[in-house]
Amino acid sequence: MIEVKDVSKSFGDKSVLCGATLKVDGGIAALMGESGSGKTTLLRVIASLEKADEGEVTATGKTAVAFAEPRLFERFRVLDNVTCVMARENGRQSNEKRARELLHLFMLDGAEKLYPRELSSGMAARVSLARALAYGAENVLLDEPLRALDEETKKAVIEVLKMELEGKSVVMITHSEADADALGARKYLLSDGKISEK
Repeated sequence: MIEVKDVSKSFGDKSVLCGATLKVDGGIAALMGESGSGKTTLLRVIASLEKADEGEVTATGKTAVAFAEPRLFERFRVLDNVTCVMARENGRQSNEKRARELLHLFMLDGAEKLYPRELSSGMAARVSLARALAYGAENVLLDEPLRALDEETKKAVIEVLKMELEGKSVVMITHSEADADALGARKYLLSDGKISEK
C-alpha cells in the first residue's frame, strides 16, 4: 500500500506540492497533469529520494522505481543490470533464471550480454522495467514507462505490465489517457499541487 497524506513540497519560492493526498491499496493509479506540475517530485517523495516539507508518506513493504530515463549501470551488461537488484539469498542461478524470464517477456532475448550503450532507447526502457520488476517489491513507481516505445512494442509491454503488476500497488506517471485505460488504471490529476480523481 502507498499512502500520501497532505504532502507539501517547495523549491525556493516555488510551491510544487500543496497538500497532495493519494492512497493506492492494490491496482494502478495513473498520475496525470501538465509538465512541471510536480508529478516526478511526488514520485521522488514516495520513494524517499526527496523529503516532503510537510505531510506524511507510508509505503507498506518494498518499493521499486523505474525512472523516466533508464538509469542503467553502464559497466554492467543487461543481465547483470537486472540481477543486481535481486536478493542474493535466492542464489545466482535462480536470479538469472528470473531475469532471463523477464527479459524474454519484454522481448529482449539475445540482449543479455549487451551493454547499455549498445541498446536503443526503447530497449533500455524495457531493461529498466525488467529491473524494477525483478526487485520483487510490493509497491512500484513508474515515471512515463511507455514513452520511448513504438505502438506495437507498447501494446506488448502493456500486457506484460498488467500480468506482472497484478496485486501490487502502483503509481504511474503518464500523459496518455489511452495508456492508463489500457492498463486498467484509475486516473488522477495533479494540478495546483493537489491531487483529484479524474
